[in-house]
Formats: sequence, C-alpha cells, structure tokens
Amino acid sequence: MGNTTVRGAVGALTVLCLVTVPARGQTAADLAERFIGMTAVSGFEQAMADSLLQLLPGTVKDRAGNVVAVLGSGQPVRLVACPMDEWGYVVGNIREDGYVTLRRVGRGAPAQFDQGHEGHRVTVWGASGPVPAVVGVPSTHLRRGRDPIADRLFTVDEAMLDLGASSDAMVRALGVDIVDPVALEKRPHRYGDGLLAGPEAGQRGSCAALAQAYLDRPRARGTVVAAFVVESRIGHRGLSTLTNARGPFDATLLLDYPAPDRLITESYGSVARVQMPTRYGGWSVETVGRSDLEAILARIKNWMEAEQ
Repeated sequence: MGNTTVRGAVGALTVLCLVTVPARGQTAADLAERFIGMTAVSGFEQAMADSLLQLLPGTVKDRAGNVVAVLGSGQPVRLVACPMDEWGYVVGNIREDGYVTLRRVGRGAPAQFDQGHEGHRVTVWGASGPVPAVVGVPSTHLRRGRDPIADRLFTVDEAMLDLGASSDAMVRALGVDIVDPVALEKRPHRYGDGLLAGPEAGQRGSCAALAQAYLDRPRARGTVVAAFVVESRIGHRGLSTLTNARGPFDATLLLDYPAPDRLITESYGSVARVQMPTRYGGWSVETVGRSDLEAILARIKNWMEAEQ
C-alpha cells in the first residue's frame, strides 16, 4: 500500500471517529460505551471535545478546551464537572529502524498501567489521523536464564512501538512525529449481566451519566454549570480556567475527578465527590455495571434539582 493510499485510509478513519449522531433516546449505558470508545490523552482532548459538542446540543467550548453547558438561571450557582482526559503516552523518539519509543503523559497512573500495554494494539494520533500500532514484547527466548531484567515488570522505558515501518522516513510518511499522543486501541465490550468493560470505564461512565443528565433537562434549581474538563492529569488547567471564568460556586459536584484536596478552595463552595464503582480498576478491562451507571445518573439529576 503506497503512502497516498495509507493517508487516504487514515483520513477516512478520522472522519469516522468524529462523525456522531444525536444522543437523545439512548441510555446512560449506550453513552458510556461511546465515551469509552473515545481517545483523549491528557493535553490532547480536542477530538473528544468536538464529539461532545455534536452529541450535546447547546454546549460550548471555552478557552481551555472544556465543553460547558448551563442549566437554569439565578442563584445559587453550582458546578458539576467530569474529566475528559486519560493517562496515555506521546511519541518520545523515532528510531532510524522505524521503531518508536514512548513517554508517559499524566500524573498518578496506577502501577499496572504500563503492563496493560505490553503486546497490545495502540493508536498513534498523528497529523494525518489515527495510525494503528503494536507495543512490542521483549523476546523471552533470548533473555531467559541469563538476563535478570527478564523478570522485571514491563515499563514504558522498555516499550518499542511497531508501526510496520522499517525506517524513520516511513514513520513520518504516516504523519507520525515526536509528541503525537498514543493510547490503547479502544474496544468497549459488553458482557455478563449489564457489564461494560474498557479503558477508563469508571471515569467515562461518570461522564456519560453527566451527559445523559444534561440531555434529560432536569429542572435545575438556580444555575447549574455542567462541564467536561481537560487536563485533570497534568495540572488541572481545565478546572482552574472554568472556575476563574464562571465561579465562584456555591457548591460543586466532582465526578471521578482526581484533584487533590489542596486544589479545592473556597471558590468551589461545598464540595461532594462521586466515584463510579469499578472492577479491575486501572486495567484495559476496567468494568462498570449498568445499575451503577443508572445510580450515578439519578444522583446527578437529584443534585441538580435539589434546594441548596
């Protein structure tokens, strides 16, 4: 396949990733499956933000890249926020032999995060669109019995990304360059009795519940600012920008938000946190249940409608 054909195919994939249909009539579980299928490495949330703008009529993107909606009017003014971003990687270097090395993005990733990528399919989001790749696995046949590193847990420092290229020029011809974001290929999976699995399923499930609550148009008491925020894993710029522009708030509801307590000031008023229950947290098969999604949805709507 020539480079022109590859770029054409990648361009088509990009269109498929961004074209969406209205979310009305879907359930929180349907939205959660769609959200898990999106990629938004911290600092590179633009594509997901654009998708949310199409999914949620009436939302706007602010100067930080947050997707923001407002329900109701008057006092009190309250905030409910969920992070769009996820842990991931960027291209660290492109070697002459066509292999790519990685650097992790985001603070606080679980210890098993790197291990969950060894030997797995990933996507590099280059200038020409998504490019499929695989994280290589070190040869155990060549290392066993004579290299103590063989028994060490896999880390990003050992990761070699194979894009099917044999030179750095071939990699760049695919539209891939230094600091392009890299994330697991997203394949959300339904199984069992109302279970849904995929990377970041808990956080994406909470955001899906917030999206569903907005679409259901509850009778908000006062003004409720609903926001899908960026960069929760690298400095909290999205939440800080939102608060500076629309705060201070009388009360705040944080959905699966990793902000440390020191970040939460009086500008947020009384703060409540909601965490989606999950199984296999931090792995690519992180799982949420339909009943928990519905419970979070009900809690968000009750909070929006409650007297403060």
